[in-house]
Amino acid sequence: MLEAEYKVVEFSEDASHAWDDFVCNAKNGTFMLTRKFINYHGERFVDSSLMIYKNDRLIAVLPANIKDDIAYSHQGLSYAGLVLKQLIKLQDALSAFYVVLKYFDEKGIKELIVKQIPSLYQLTPSDEMNYAFFVTKSELYRRDAAICLKPSMYRPNENRKRRIKLAKSHRFDIRETNDMAPFWNDVLIPNLQISHDGKPVHSLDEIQFLKDSFPENIMQYDIYEGNKIVGGTTLFTTKKTSLAQYISATPYGKSKDALSYLFSHIITEKSNDFEYFSFGHSNEDNGHVLNQTLSYWKESFGGSTLTHDFYKTKVSHYHLIEKLIR
Repeated sequence: MLEAEYKVVEFSEDASHAWDDFVCNAKNGTFMLTRKFINYHGERFVDSSLMIYKNDRLIAVLPANIKDDIAYSHQGLSYAGLVLKQLIKLQDALSAFYVVLKYFDEKGIKELIVKQIPSLYQLTPSDEMNYAFFVTKSELYRRDAAICLKPSMYRPNENRKRRIKLAKSHRFDIRETNDMAPFWNDVLIPNLQISHDGKPVHSLDEIQFLKDSFPENIMQYDIYEGNKIVGGTTLFTTKKTSLAQYISATPYGKSKDALSYLFSHIITEKSNDFEYFSFGHSNEDNGHVLNQTLSYWKESFGGSTLTHDFYKTKVSHYHLIEKLIR
């Protein structure tokens, strides 16, 4: 029987090393899918992560939590979904999804909500889950449009070139730092309060903990005029892609286009650290609203669009996969 060959095991802390070792060698794994990263906000969610085995060999993991009768992968992460081993066969990936859905169905879960791992983070092509969502008649309920570029294709438009040139005349000083406090306290938090009456997803303590835990993956670049910080960005960098997780400037920094200079510097001077650079998305309302001004600003550096998809799957639809794997 299929269930005898493939099995689902609930994650436990004693499997953390095996999980992280698997994720670091997976075809679509990143540091943000390791237990070390997931656990920083463990108290906020009831972890229900799963490990999927074929003949006692780990072939996939699913970062997950459950709330009410819905499983999520994972509400505390920007993206998740099935993390797959290198060189996995399509039939094995489909079988892994099959046993996961059946497991949740038997637990009384009604739906699985997945934030797909964007293709930009895949080390090798990995659209197995897209096919699985099609087979299970999953609903694409959200699609964000991120702006990305390859540093080798950095081509700012004429307007951005002028802005960068003007910004350079202000003698701004770009500093890479391990101290997240100046950017958080003097730029990001005040700016979000003014612009959106909101606050960052990560508190200062959380982002400092993550920075200290992942010094090779999380970088902070601040830009100063004299001794006064005027802007900055927090980068989350994987083996392949660097994402501007946070971007912000003071009103003065915005007026002088400090961020134009900052990102020009990062893309041209730090490109050995990544193959692709992502400015992130500019969407609201599950992708139905686009901040055109912000999206244009990102595109003006020479970027183009890559989508990030979100799916809802009825777990009872596991039976739709059976004919493909039996």
